Amino acid sequence: SAVRPQRRGRLEGPLRTAWSMAVTRTILEASNDAGEEEARRRQQWRAMVQHGLSRFVQEQPEVFKRRACRGVPAEHRWQAWKAALKIEDKVQHGKYQEYLQVENQWTRLIEIDIPRTFPEMPLFDKEQQFSLLRILNAFANFDPAVGYCQGMNFLAGLLLLVAQNGDFRESPKLEKEEEAFWMLTCLMSECGLCGFYRLHFPLLRRYMAAFDQLMVEHIPDLQEHFKRENVQHAVYLHQWFLTLFINCMPMEMVLIFWDAIVCGGRGVEVILPLTITMLQVLKDVLLALAFEDILRLFKSMRFDDTDVDAATIGRLLVSRCAAIRLPTRMTTRLRAPLPEDDSTPMSPDACADKEFFFSPAGRQHAEGEDISEEGSSLFGTYLQQFSKMRQDLPQIPQGMMSWLEDARDNFHWAGSGP
Repeated sequence: SAVRPQRRGRLEGPLRTAWSMAVTRTILEASNDAGEEEARRRQQWRAMVQHGLSRFVQEQPEVFKRRACRGVPAEHRWQAWKAALKIEDKVQHGKYQEYLQVENQWTRLIEIDIPRTFPEMPLFDKEQQFSLLRILNAFANFDPAVGYCQGMNFLAGLLLLVAQNGDFRESPKLEKEEEAFWMLTCLMSECGLCGFYRLHFPLLRRYMAAFDQLMVEHIPDLQEHFKRENVQHAVYLHQWFLTLFINCMPMEMVLIFWDAIVCGGRGVEVILPLTITMLQVLKDVLLALAFEDILRLFKSMRFDDTDVDAATIGRLLVSRCAAIRLPTRMTTRLRAPLPEDDSTPMSPDACADKEFFFSPAGRQHAEGEDISEEGSSLFGTYLQQFSKMRQDLPQIPQGMMSWLEDARDNFHWAGSGP
């Protein structure tokens, strides 16, 4: 068996400083004429918009993809996303209003999750929250086989944000709200995201398996380190994948990632090389950390740091991840039709099963582990009792600590309060 390395010391100061140190080194490796590059990029996009983005996508698709992967200027982002997905052709006039008329079995769950979406944005107020509620409720009526699942609130919330050019100060216009809805339906159906949220999470399982293979191939030393420290990939990847990084990274970085996802040509599959690239950048820092500090570092990555240019980091990560190509056998597996039994409309009981998945017990179940009756009955225990739980129930993975701490924030099991 592998020899366990000597115990590392804890990092001094906030752990997000380690994230800042790692990515700052990455920035320094980039060119020194970033300002000139930014000005040139904006000029290119102004010319593309004047030409007509939809026309440009049709006439020069590869140029559009390449430029989008370098980051779309905020003022042109929504137009670029609509052009890339041909949203104008997807709109079914009058249908959105029809979907809004009916409550469904997910409405109450959506209402609970809405206030927990972008809590760090004071301008995401009651009016914005009501628009988000309408979008998610309409989508649950549009595709009852998917319905609603935690994580989708962040996807729809980001679309609503970008539709308003990143500005929540004004009341959302119904036109932008409807555009965000049709963008969500397109991402779910045509881009395949719905497989992440269907009953039993069939596509998420495939992506987790693919990630394991890529980790072994590209970062074997970090893979071994995570094994030694008992860091299960599900502890951080479930949230990264189910929210497409929205609730896990600085927003400016997330937007660059989404430019690549929506416009870059690789679709949702780009999240795999992106994740590998991010871990490569952070590898030296992660190898020096023990279990709990690794999880703290992952949790700290969502917060903006004044020392970090998140947008530049995002562009560099997207650029670097282009070198990681997914094997044909892997992409074939990822794109294969999902099992029929994962496409059936869900009952209220099935909706509860989705909630179970987001509990620590559900995460163990998704990884194929056995859940004891005694263990699962303790998953709602008050947070201050966790130290005793770790002593009394050693069979519960250490990753449980992180998820219990997050229970009051973003991912919570059925029965948690609003």
